[in-house]
Amino acid sequence: MEEKKLSKGWKKSLRDEIDQIQPYIPGKPISEVKAELGLKEVIKLASNENPLPVSQKVKKALKEEMDSINLYPDGASRKFKKVLCEHLNLDNEMVAVGNGSDGLIKVIGETFLNNNSQVIISYPSFVEYKFIANLMGSDIIRVWTKDYQQNLAGIQNAVSSRTNMIFLTSPDNPTGSIIKRNELEKFLKKIPDDVLVILDQAYYEYVQDEDYVDGIEYIKKGYPLIVLRTFSKAYGLAGLRLGYAVADPEIIGSLMKARDPFNVNRLAQAAGRAVLNDKKFLEQTIENNEQGKKFLYNEFEKMGMDYVPTEANFILVNVKTNSGELFENMLKKGVIIRPGKPLGYPGHIRVTIGLPEENKKFIKVLKEELK
Repeated sequence: MEEKKLSKGWKKSLRDEIDQIQPYIPGKPISEVKAELGLKEVIKLASNENPLPVSQKVKKALKEEMDSINLYPDGASRKFKKVLCEHLNLDNEMVAVGNGSDGLIKVIGETFLNNNSQVIISYPSFVEYKFIANLMGSDIIRVWTKDYQQNLAGIQNAVSSRTNMIFLTSPDNPTGSIIKRNELEKFLKKIPDDVLVILDQAYYEYVQDEDYVDGIEYIKKGYPLIVLRTFSKAYGLAGLRLGYAVADPEIIGSLMKARDPFNVNRLAQAAGRAVLNDKKFLEQTIENNEQGKKFLYNEFEKMGMDYVPTEANFILVNVKTNSGELFENMLKKGVIIRPGKPLGYPGHIRVTIGLPEENKKFIKVLKEELK
């Protein structure tokens, strides 16, 4: 049979917005780095994953669920939402669950944005906000950070009659800085009621600062706010993709119309229920993070390096050199970090706080390369 060469006619159906999108490039997995470089030992401190072994309660729940994976999951995630809402002390109608908070960002965009919308994002910040705005053909207004902090005054001044949505993140990625209570309250009071504010609190569980605010309390006060959280970080379920959004029931009802059916798989639902009942795992996670943070701060100070104090599980460090070359050189020695240029901070690296032995190896290799 004669082969036919694909014509370019299909391109007439391609949405213009697709050409505006830069595909997300995740960090390399450990197995790939080992195979490429012939390394026996590799540590990954690039993607802000929880370095602790998975909760034993999660392992047990996953084993029990395995016999049912031939069946569709509960499309409404009833059992998981019941446990989650009891944990949050919220009504069921105020919560939507999804395939990670990334999946919920996409649902939010598909629900509320179009090519007449204007979206304001802090810059640099998490790339998924730009992705969804581009996907929906919305105009993007970028407001630069100041001293590694989101510029709330600048964002407020950028609001116009065309503004539909604002993305905030606290703790911020990639800086680890937070929006404090009085700052958020003043900001929300000045934003028009027809502008939806998305507050991404993916690293919520790690925060130790007493001035940090739980965004959910402002939802209860009637502000047009959606709070996003995830099980990928402190709860250690990054490989299962599980997140949730909290908002007024009417907003959640609109999101539920746009979400995919069965958008949370069986294993993720079972793992979410289990890990919420494992307080010890979360305590160990926070303790490891705080100890690692102190160790790394001390080492950076001894090396005379500037870093951004963090309320998350990663640290942005000013290495004052070509971070791309540093990334490649450290990779060859089995340490995966995130170079700063793609994050908007050239000359910096972002390092996830790992286990004690991982933190020590990172510092050892960093010292070798900076010499």
